[in-house]
Parts: sequence; C-alpha cells; structure tokens
Amino acid sequence: MTKNNRSIVVLGDVEDVSMTAVREAADAVGTPVVTHAGDMAGILAADAPTPLLLLVSMRGGAAFETCAQVRGDTRFAGIPIVAIGEPRNALSFTELFHSGGDDIVAPGDAGSFVRRLRAVVSRVMPRESAMPGADGHAVIAGTNAKWQMIIARALSNAGVPTRFVTTFEEAIAESPGAKVVVASDDFGPNGAQMAVAQARRSGSETPWVIVAPPKQMAAIGTAVAELARVAVVDAFAPPENALFVANELANPSGADNRAAPRLLFGTTVSFRAAGREEEDDVGFTYNVSANGIFVRTLAPLESGEDVWLELCAPRSSRRVRLVGKVAWRRHFGPNESATVPPGFGIQIADGLAGDLERWRDGCEVLARDEMRVRPARFAPKGRSSYVPSLIARAAV
Repeated sequence: MTKNNRSIVVLGDVEDVSMTAVREAADAVGTPVVTHAGDMAGILAADAPTPLLLLVSMRGGAAFETCAQVRGDTRFAGIPIVAIGEPRNALSFTELFHSGGDDIVAPGDAGSFVRRLRAVVSRVMPRESAMPGADGHAVIAGTNAKWQMIIARALSNAGVPTRFVTTFEEAIAESPGAKVVVASDDFGPNGAQMAVAQARRSGSETPWVIVAPPKQMAAIGTAVAELARVAVVDAFAPPENALFVANELANPSGADNRAAPRLLFGTTVSFRAAGREEEDDVGFTYNVSANGIFVRTLAPLESGEDVWLELCAPRSSRRVRLVGKVAWRRHFGPNESATVPPGFGIQIADGLAGDLERWRDGCEVLARDEMRVRPARFAPKGRSSYVPSLIARAAV
C-alpha cells in the first residue's frame, strides 16, 4: 500500500467510535490522521501543511461555521470537507453545502468514509490552485468575501474561472465580457436588480443570477421580469444551484434535446449497488427528471452498475423505491466539462409497484410549477423570473 504524505485533519470534538472508524479508513488508504480540537489558527497558517481532506465534527453545532471559515481562504478551495455526524437530512446537507462543505458520513461508519477517501485521494487540487481571470470567466458581485469564495468554488470546480467585484461600477464594467454574473441580492446601492438593469441599458446581454433570501425572491423576480436571461435563486440553497441556472441561461439550446426537462431538486437519497449486502449510503439529489437522477456524493458508484434508490418524489412526502443504472459519474476536483458537483447520474429503469409512476407524476408537477414561475427563461427577449427554492418538502 502506498503511503500518502498528506493528512486527514479532524476538526472539533469527535466521539471515540467515530475516531476509530476514521483511523480504520485512513489506514486503508495509507493516510495519517491529525486531530485539531482548538481554534483554526494552526490549520490556516501560511506555513501549515496542506491536508488531503478536512473532517468536521457536527457535535456542538460549529461545523457549518468552521466550513465557511475554511472556505474563506483561497488555498483551501480544492480541499474536500466532510462532516461526520447525524442527522443526514435535507436541512443538514443543505446547510453544509451552503457553508462550502461536500458530504456527510454517519458516526462510526468506516466503510462509508473509506469509499470517500479512495475517491478523492488522487484528485485533490494543489494548495496553490488559483482562480484566474480569462475569457469566459464568471463575475461574482458582492461584499461578503466568504460568500464570494463559496460561490467561486462551485463555479471553478466546473472549470469556470472567476473574478470578484465589490462595487456597482465594477459589476457594470465587467458584465459585457463575462460568461455569467452571479450577484448577491443586496449588491450595489439599490440592490442587484438595479445593477442588472443598468448593465442591460449599457448593452450587456450577459446572463445574471441573483442570489437572494427566500422572502425577497418573488419581489426581485417581479423587478427583473422584463429583463431577459436573468434568474433569482435561493440564497440558502446549495451554491451549485447558481451553477445549474447559469448553465441553463447561457446554453438554452441544450434544453430542447432532452426527453424530459432537467429540474433542480434537492433531497436526501439512500442508495447502494443493487444486490449488495452492505448498508445504504446517503447522498443528496442535485437535479432530476422523469427519467433520471443526479446524486451528489464524494463516493460515486461505477458507471454501468445497477443501483437501488429510495427518496421522496418531488412535491410529495412519500418515499419511493426506484431501480436504475449508473450512466456516468463525476469525480471530485475541477473539470472543465462538468456542469454538476461530484456524484453520479442514474437512468431510472423501474421501481416498486406504483413508485415509478409516483416519481414521474412528481417530476411533471415540479416542471409545471417551474415553467409557471419562469416563463420564457430561454428567450433572447422576454420575461424572466425567479427560481423557487427546490429543496424537497411536503406536497403543497
């Protein structure tokens, strides 16, 4: 076994059973473990060694703050962060992603952790990785540096270089040459909606994605309704949602060739390779359609594998059991052709009695709801509106 000279750094108070599992997993891939229960100064120091992976304890409630603090340093943009703890539900996954984390494993589950370690051990970006400016770059407009870094990471992992701007004037000047502008709703003296309106008056047709709290989304959507290629997304949803919408706005022709519309939808999903005795792993859906699901996880299954899934159908509190085949997977790390976070795409083939129909009915309702609030999203001219928060919830 090859020894890895980069460490797993454990942050926070981790119970003994979990530390035993972490050390077992680390031994399986030849990686040392370093525990760090104090403040972050030692980890973030300029001369500190670059970790292979950061493992953050969810005990004590500081995990999400710790993730955001790490992501505020550009040197750690390419280091995966895994939280260890319970619950692994839609709220905890969403909060983790919103803070810049990547995955959650259950306490004491060495098998789940080692699968993630093996998947990332040779794919972590170097410490000196940069986010250069170039043609086709994204502009991230805001005044909160940590928020900008978290959005930038979601885009740069898909091969999109990023530039940060902090003033209204910079955003207007940068807009014409950008692939997309992602702006915080409170950006500029009168909000991002005024900034995009000014950019349009200046002749820029660059897509804009405005990131706003749920209570503000409808009002901002109304304010930009007459502007083409503008969308509003939930500030509390995973930052990769901005990537999804940016790609939809920038490449509208891709939607026409799909057998079923691809939709943002986030919920926990239990999965395992079909026929295996091992316990289910848990991931989080990124986008879905009537015929497929993309599962976000640092431990994607192999392409071609049959897979069993259990999750809530869109617009429903009822869980369904589905059978599918892994069509493709996306490893952790930057990828210029990627439009999704790490995980795997599944082609749905079957389900328990009635479950496949329930899934497709839910996707149909979700697609209808989205088209109602986002008419003519792809039109060069015409109305644009907001993207609803598509974290899974009970039927409405």
